[in-house]
Order: sequence, then C-alpha cells, then structure tokens
Amino acid sequence: MKEPCFRCKRPTYFNDKVGPLKDGALFHKGCFKCWICGTRLSLKTYHNNRNDTQDLEVYCAGHVPTPGPHDPIPHRSNLLFSPKTKGEYPHNMMRPTGPV
Repeated sequence: MKEPCFRCKRPTYFNDKVGPLKDGALFHKGCFKCWICGTRLSLKTYHNNRNDTQDLEVYCAGHVPTPGPHDPIPHRSNLLFSPKTKGEYPHNMMRPTGPV
C-alpha cells in the first residue's frame, strides 16, 4: 500500500512525492505548498512551525509562525553546548579536552 499524502490523504507514488520530511510526512508535489498562501515549495524552501511541535504543516519563509516575546524557547536536544543549560559556552566551539 502506498503511503498517504499528509495534505490530501491520497496515496503518494514514487514519481510524484516529496519527502519524507524530518517528521516523516510525505506530500504530492502539487500539495507541497505553503499552508497560508499556497506558494509551491521545495525541500530547500519549506519551513516548519518551530513553536508548536504538533503543527506538522509546511510554510514559506514569509508565513512561518514566529514566537512572541514571551513564548518559551523551543527545546533543542540536538545542541552540543547551550549557554542556557550548561552555564558556559565554549568560544572556540570545540569539545573540552579534559575534565571540567
């Protein structure tokens, strides 16, 4: 069985699909467009909502939701060093060589 398109829920075929994206979603080439304005997107031009991980829609650069001034910073578990969690930030961006 073919995997369904995230937007229209119809089956996607090899020659007419985009993805899978980071969240595993697949789209038809014609369905891979900005949720707000309908601009066609590519794998280089699409954006996800970084404020709400439950929102799996894709957006163009002009319509991607931006955080408000009081919204919490999104959790980024893939950061090697973070000044907010580690308390220090290496200026040379290298891993420490000895015990800290």
